[in-house]
Amino acid sequence: MITLVREGPTGRSAGYDEGGIAHKAWLGHTQHCATCRTGVSCPTAAKLGRAWREARR
Repeated sequence: MITLVREGPTGRSAGYDEGGIAHKAWLGHTQHCATCRTGVSCPTAAKLGRAWREARR
């Protein structure tokens, strides 16, 4: 369970794992998308991958 507490010094909510959630969204998409399973990156996977990399910063 994710608990949102309050905004921390970065402006993000403390206790909120943005990187983990973005990574799970990207993995879930690539496992279920027919295009991604063939080894070709689709636009949605590219967008989710960028969001994951941004969230890790």
